[in-house]
Amino acid sequence: MRLVEGPSGRKYTLAFQQSPTLIMPVSEAVGTHPYLRLLGIGLFGAVLCFLLTRNITKPIGRLLAAVSGIASGRFKTRVDPSVLRRHDEIGTLGRDFDRMAEQIEALVSAQRELLGDVSHELRSPLARMIVALGLLKHASPEEVSEYINRIGLEAERLDKMIGQFLTLTRIESGAELAQRETFDLTNLVQEVAADGDFEARAHKREVKIVRADSCRMSGLPEMLRSAIENVVRNAIRYTAEDTTVDMSLEQTNHNGAGEAFLRIRDHGPGVPRIMLANIFQPFQRVPEPNGTNSQGAGLGLAIADRVVRLHKGSIRALNATDGGLIVEIQLPIN
Repeated sequence: MRLVEGPSGRKYTLAFQQSPTLIMPVSEAVGTHPYLRLLGIGLFGAVLCFLLTRNITKPIGRLLAAVSGIASGRFKTRVDPSVLRRHDEIGTLGRDFDRMAEQIEALVSAQRELLGDVSHELRSPLARMIVALGLLKHASPEEVSEYINRIGLEAERLDKMIGQFLTLTRIESGAELAQRETFDLTNLVQEVAADGDFEARAHKREVKIVRADSCRMSGLPEMLRSAIENVVRNAIRYTAEDTTVDMSLEQTNHNGAGEAFLRIRDHGPGVPRIMLANIFQPFQRVPEPNGTNSQGAGLGLAIADRVVRLHKGSIRALNATDGGLIVEIQLPIN
């Protein structure tokens, strides 16, 4: 029971009843003793801090364990699933870490495969050179020129292969990104077509431009020229005699952004459907029209694919319904 005074000055008697529990006496004791109040607050704060710290440090420890695994070369290491189930920033960090680990694993695996392929590809011409040198030591005067020509041919193949491999490595490293400039894509395509036509006429073939819209873009013109030349030369190699390699450059709009659509079509045998998905991978060779293996290194289309992707574009290959291969390149333009 307590005597209280109202706003008007009148006095009232306030009476209430509490149940006989331990909570109220303890609360009253804490309320009447400052040291007990501080002790209760301190214990409550300590328990709360312990639970909060454990909730943060435990998943961070698991993230650190995953980082240590990646740093030790175990690229299949992933974050504990309990971290991924969280719906806070730590869970987001764990999911991003797993995506990063997957990309690192894919890149390292690709580099190892590429290194193995390069070693294999370099070994073949080197082995033929060694054989030719061995035969040259015991060759008759009439055979000397044949073996020397063979050695020169294999040396030329090695030089071309190493040059393409260095180009591929330079593209993937992004070392030339700072040298971007704005250039006329139409002029570049016309120059590539003229050079290709000059080479094709020696083999009873032609390269023609059937459409050339005005397009300007920002990028690396010499690198893009090399990529388009690789596709055109590949088309010249496989198109049939007395046929043409048709090129068209069209300006299009996609989602409000300008794009250049380059189409290169030959009139050859096309590519087996099973190989279309991997034609832009390094060291992928398409059989020659006469059934023999290609003499190229299988890096030309791989370089074209890397250059196009470096310019935020896309490239694909498909077989024409009436025969031949079509390579389509899409590039963002100004």
